[in-house]
Amino acid sequence: MEESYDRRLTSSLTMPPSLHDELPSGYPPLFLDALQKIIEERNKHLGAALLLISINNMPMMISGFGHKATEEAVRALLFSIKHFLGADESRQMITRVQKDQVCVVLHHYDIHNFEHLADAIARHIKSFGYKSEYGNIHVLSSVVSVALPTESLLAEELMNRAYVATHNTLDVLHTEENPVKMEEAKASSRYEMNMVNYITHAIKDGQLILAFQPVIHSQTGATSYYEALLRIQKESGELTSAGPLIPVAERMGLIDIIDEIVLEKIVEELIRYPELRLSFNVSNLTANSNAWLKRFKHLAGQYPEVIERMIIEITETAVHLDMSRTAYFVAEVQAGGARVALDDFGSGYTSFRQLKSLSVDIIKIDGVFIRDLVDNHDNHLFIKTMLDFTNGFGLDTVAEFVENGETAKILMALGVQYMQGYYFGYPQTKQLWL
Repeated sequence: MEESYDRRLTSSLTMPPSLHDELPSGYPPLFLDALQKIIEERNKHLGAALLLISINNMPMMISGFGHKATEEAVRALLFSIKHFLGADESRQMITRVQKDQVCVVLHHYDIHNFEHLADAIARHIKSFGYKSEYGNIHVLSSVVSVALPTESLLAEELMNRAYVATHNTLDVLHTEENPVKMEEAKASSRYEMNMVNYITHAIKDGQLILAFQPVIHSQTGATSYYEALLRIQKESGELTSAGPLIPVAERMGLIDIIDEIVLEKIVEELIRYPELRLSFNVSNLTANSNAWLKRFKHLAGQYPEVIERMIIEITETAVHLDMSRTAYFVAEVQAGGARVALDDFGSGYTSFRQLKSLSVDIIKIDGVFIRDLVDNHDNHLFIKTMLDFTNGFGLDTVAEFVENGETAKILMALGVQYMQGYYFGYPQTKQLWL
């Protein structure tokens, strides 16, 4: 692949000297004066832009680690960004403009690279970790770039534009009263940070690997394709499922890196084995984001024959988050040459009308309808009704969690095209197709 993820993930930094003292509120006058000077002299520059970085998990950091450790972490973050940019200091200005905001002003830069640079800084921040006495502190941030305008503009107005742009890119955060005691809240925050630290080290150390489970054709008994499932391999060699960590990765902004790693690993396997077909899951957030889709389109342009052997699985939850956005994601993936499967169908009660509008290729029946199929007449009726609908629209169906032969026989009699579960094979890290 083009870029190693080892380069995107840096080790925790020790505490550097303070670059700027904590600011209670408002924009620092000296910063505004310097920014105003850059705006007024913009015609002399190759290009100039402002990057506004918002620290979105500041309350969590303070709750779990305290004010002092949080302030040390933010100052270390500024130092880390400065080191990451590595350019002549005369071409950059890095300032903490609010308690939870850092501003980077760049000039004499190619204006076409600002968006790319903002994305690179965002990735760098995701990998950043500050070693406090309670464990590593990680930062969840949003970064927006605002090119300096050609018209005359006051520095404070430009900052306001950046502020609005930042909040327009943020997901709406729903907060509610939490009755948990303070000490329990601290423990919870520290635990989540430890989980983030575990994930970032797993990424950096190359501990994310794939396990493969066969999907069987009901009529022939042959393996049609394999589902790739994410595992974390500990130093001892023990494998653990990455599933329980995905919600943490989603909350802390690491899921796009994980899903890109999985995508690239899938492409590598498909390139290595030309007869192989693989399916894999993407996060609900990924299905509603542009970053992963942009990477997918790039790979589709490079390896069209590989993408054709790829099945991308989304869940019903993604549909309910944003139906129109998910439909767009499905259409873009299909345009790139891959097929799309709707996983866990039935768990979220997606209507058949929504299913028709989504235009997926494959339906995967939620395991809750399969496990007790032998004794549950309602589940038997649900699957039969669903198959009548999917067959009418030419959709393939996969029954998950098939754990015994009796269940498999019922599914075959009902007309399910594909089956998957422990009865046919456990997920394994070795290339089962060999």
